[in-house]
Amino acid sequence: MNKQLFTHLGWALVAVSAFVLGSKFVTEKSTAASDAKKKTNSVTINSGDSSNSSGATSRKRSTSSQDKSTKNDRPLSEADLIALGEEMRAAKGPIARRLIFAEILKQLTPENAELLRQYIAHLPPSSSEYRDFHYAWGSMAGKDAVVFGIGTEGDDMGPAIAGWANANPTDAIAWLKNLDMEGNPAYDNLLAHPRLTVDGLTSHFSRSLVSGLVDTDPDLATDFVLERFESGDKSAHHMMHAIVGAQFQTGDPTKATNWIESIPESSLKNTTMHRVAGQIASENPQQALNWLQGTPENESRAHGIGATLHTWAGKDPEEAAEHISAMPASSDKDAAAYGYATRVVHDNPAAAIDWASSIQDPESRTSALVETGRVFIRKNPEAARQWLENSNLPQEAIQRITGK
Repeated sequence: MNKQLFTHLGWALVAVSAFVLGSKFVTEKSTAASDAKKKTNSVTINSGDSSNSSGATSRKRSTSSQDKSTKNDRPLSEADLIALGEEMRAAKGPIARRLIFAEILKQLTPENAELLRQYIAHLPPSSSEYRDFHYAWGSMAGKDAVVFGIGTEGDDMGPAIAGWANANPTDAIAWLKNLDMEGNPAYDNLLAHPRLTVDGLTSHFSRSLVSGLVDTDPDLATDFVLERFESGDKSAHHMMHAIVGAQFQTGDPTKATNWIESIPESSLKNTTMHRVAGQIASENPQQALNWLQGTPENESRAHGIGATLHTWAGKDPEEAAEHISAMPASSDKDAAAYGYATRVVHDNPAAAIDWASSIQDPESRTSALVETGRVFIRKNPEAARQWLENSNLPQEAIQRITGK
């Protein structure tokens, strides 16, 4: 198994070590299917019952095979793989399942992947074991692991693409860019599903690819997302969220700031700045504002300031309000009032309306009043209608608030 796979599966090996140290407290009954027992002895954990001598012998024999495999760097035999798979299928409880699954991943190769997959196929596609298995397979077999998922019930393709992108980004990106689902009969059954479309699947595959790229090359992931955004893929905003975490985990704020500045001015940059500022503000709002002061005064910065005060208002509305009140009149103060109003409206609609009304820029003020007004009318319809009668808002804005 290659070095990259060990990196991604480190958590599993830790679980194995922990379980082995405490294995004397764990018991498991063997429920392997009878047809598998005919092929090979099932792998069980001896409960200490003297009547279970055959199970103990089976476990000893399998462990011996695994030890031999480790020493000689050779894979298990097909019979031992089947026994391991049957134990996975019969596992009771998360600890036992993780132990066995870790061994399955250690034994996984492109050649035995289809054999081993049948023993995790019963798990929910959203489970970590299901997704990690296909991620590992994708990192080893690339396209072969991905296209295998065309004919399966669960989402095999997504995690397989992520694994492939992490191990071999160039090939994975090239495959997706050249993918022609409409011209390939292999995808006919998949596209026959009423809820699946070419655009929808392409977006799903793109998100999966980015999730695999971020750990390997965040800059390449960014370039890919920008291409998807320029092509009209609305899910590009969601894809960028994954990259934000990777960039700010480096602990280098200068690098992260330069990364954001490399993104062209667009709605994508606005949502990225909003996400970043909100993330920093959740820990330290003042630190977020200090960081934003070092960025160019533009629309994306305004989104960042709005996100910061929105988050701050949720933590300490009085302190946040004092900060805004002390700010000089500017576009930054407008952005701060907008973010603050759209947060406090859920607790104090009247106060939110006052803050939204304080915004100097007419377009931003109207937008803030519409957003807060919608919440106001849901929470207190009578008071909201009285406010609207004297709001001097354009009729179009009132209709957006009332929905009439």
